[in-house]
Amino acid sequence: MRMPKANDHRPRQKRLPFVVEFSLAARRRRLELSTPTLVVAGLVLLGAGLLAPCAAAYLAFRDDMLAELVDRQTQMRYVYEDRLAAMRLRLDQATSRQFLAQGDVESKVQTLVARQAKLETRAALVARLVEGVASKDVASPPVTAQRRAPPVAAPAVGLPSGASAYAPAPEERPEPFAGFDKPQPEGLELRLRREEDAPAKPAAERSGASAQLSPPSESPRLAAEADLPMQSRLEHLEASLNQAEREQTQRLGRLVEPIRAATARLRRAFDVAGLPIERFLPKGRASKAQAETFAGGPFVPAERSDLFERELGAAETAATTLEGLRSALPSVPLRKPLAGVPETTSNFGYRTDPFFGRAALHTGVDLRDDYGSPVRATAGGVVVNAGPSGGYGQMVEIDHGSGLATRYAHLSAITVSVGQEVAPGETVGRLGSTGRSTGPHLHYEVRVDGEPVDPSRFLRAASTLAESH
Repeated sequence: MRMPKANDHRPRQKRLPFVVEFSLAARRRRLELSTPTLVVAGLVLLGAGLLAPCAAAYLAFRDDMLAELVDRQTQMRYVYEDRLAAMRLRLDQATSRQFLAQGDVESKVQTLVARQAKLETRAALVARLVEGVASKDVASPPVTAQRRAPPVAAPAVGLPSGASAYAPAPEERPEPFAGFDKPQPEGLELRLRREEDAPAKPAAERSGASAQLSPPSESPRLAAEADLPMQSRLEHLEASLNQAEREQTQRLGRLVEPIRAATARLRRAFDVAGLPIERFLPKGRASKAQAETFAGGPFVPAERSDLFERELGAAETAATTLEGLRSALPSVPLRKPLAGVPETTSNFGYRTDPFFGRAALHTGVDLRDDYGSPVRATAGGVVVNAGPSGGYGQMVEIDHGSGLATRYAHLSAITVSVGQEVAPGETVGRLGSTGRSTGPHLHYEVRVDGEPVDPSRFLRAASTLAESH
């Protein structure tokens, strides 16, 4: 390395700037540029060189970029609109479901209320039916009935004859509805409340609680739970009403059975006596009673409501028939004219006349008993003849209405008078031997529409009634 000499004092050469000479309008120009100026000018030129391609690219792709931006914004707007539409649709659906659910609940409540009213009406009908039947003896009226049945016009009916028979005196029968409680016409409560909130029932009402046609307590208890949804509570109430409806039908069926049995007993008695029940029933009731006898056809299961209506109709028809037969029974000669078991000395029909010794029609039966024994009316009615009557001797004739009449002949004494109303079993005279008689006996005669019929059929019918007790 060369060290400068100490005595080297030569002046340094000054660097000249860049000089640019150019001619302009025939004049020479000289431009001197320093280094910083050149640096700045280079930077400017470099920036201009870089900016030019960018500007060219922007000018070339500006429309595409704007179109893409607009398209993206449009797509985003569509997406948001679709989302808003979907949310609005879900909101509308939820609102519609809420309205539908509310309408469904209201419809179910109305249906349950209507069913409750229907059950209350049914309970009232059953209670009225029980009051009309169970309050009386469904088998037959007592023999001491005092009122005469009104006469009913009826055509003459051919009655077959039969062998003689005697019936023991009817005995008192127990009340057939003793085991039945009368239903109360009270409906079901549809109030959604807890059982402990319900008011206490009076003692008299609690005593007849078993007779009410009410549903079990489980479903109403569940329906009253506040934490259950309304739909579940309504379902529990509907189940409760269904069970109450089934119980009503079952109770009605159990009620109809004794009515039908009592009606069948009376039917048998009237059939044995040879008397059609239509003779003693109004025309409408007679047609219904006859319709009960004939039945058939294919089995088609019925709905619960149809089944109840059918059972109720059958019960009402049977009760109506029973009421008609019961009201007519005091005026039908189905009792014994003599106490005990008297001996039959002559039957109804053709026989050898005891006086002339040739065939003759015997219009009644002859019953032998002690002289002076009381002779009783076999049915209630009005005395139309009381006194001597030819071969009958001392005779009493009673008109029972409905074309029925009885005669009690050969009496030794008469205890009634013409026009007197007698009750079944009432004494009308004393046994004797007046008229065409060979000894003390009672000539007992039954007439239907003025024609004599076999009294033994009526005595046998009385026996049938007594055996059915």
